[in-house]
Amino acid sequence: MPLFLGAGDHNYNAALRLFGSPSMFASDLRLPAMPPNAVGESNWETLVRLGEDLTLITDDQLSALDSYRLFGHDEMGQPFWGYGVESARVGIAKEIVVLMRSDEQGDTDRALRWMPLAKLYTRKQARLIYQVLDTESPTEEAMHAILELFRDVFECAVETNWTYEKRLEFYHSFPFEELSTREAVVDFRRVLLGCAAFADFEYKFPECE
Repeated sequence: MPLFLGAGDHNYNAALRLFGSPSMFASDLRLPAMPPNAVGESNWETLVRLGEDLTLITDDQLSALDSYRLFGHDEMGQPFWGYGVESARVGIAKEIVVLMRSDEQGDTDRALRWMPLAKLYTRKQARLIYQVLDTESPTEEAMHAILELFRDVFECAVETNWTYEKRLEFYHSFPFEELSTREAVVDFRRVLLGCAAFADFEYKFPECE
């Protein structure tokens, strides 16, 4: 049985609380503010981007892992792996910044941070430039399934007008670390979309098996 179905105090429960209690998270959860002069994605734009990327992935024109699994260095110069969950454009020059959700590993807590796209690297680039290997990533099929789940969740986000803070709470709580296979994602999808908040919501996309 996957860990997130058996551990009562796992962060998976935070994802479920996101759709329940008005007090969704502890007050000490720190979410990054949008960078100054940045224009971020709306819920609709995120949904469109996910749909377009999934079409390219299905047609073997894009890799889910190469597009969303990235390497960078935090504010202290420490290396980390994580997931680029959305982007924004800053200022007149329209510099692209990416919202990274870093991995939770050992004593290192998961975190959300905005980073310039120019300072992020794909797995191949990280191997060539920094000689580091990504040993904790999900399979390509699992990443594809995660994006399918995100697309379905953002169908609801559009309909219910999620705020910036609610999107970030969702990204922070999402248990990437435990969804290394497509089967694990499918199991988690059933639980997540079985929450009461989704009870009356009709998805345009069938469940992915």
